[in-house]
Amino acid sequence: MTFKETKGNKTVEAMVIPAPGGMFKGAIRVTTQRNDQTFGYTTGRGCGRPMRTEPAALELAELEARRLLGM
Repeated sequence: MTFKETKGNKTVEAMVIPAPGGMFKGAIRVTTQRNDQTFGYTTGRGCGRPMRTEPAALELAELEARRLLGM
């Protein structure tokens, strides 16, 4: 399950990606719409360290996603 919210022209999605050692890392995908162009990037920065379980990694990513949106 992922967290996905839109505010204005910015969409932020929290997700989990695999990390080395059989662990999981939270990540954020940010998409911005300007006129007819879409800009997007994915980053794991600010989402904490790699975790042993997916739900724990997703929780940290969701906190960072909410911070980016200002919620």
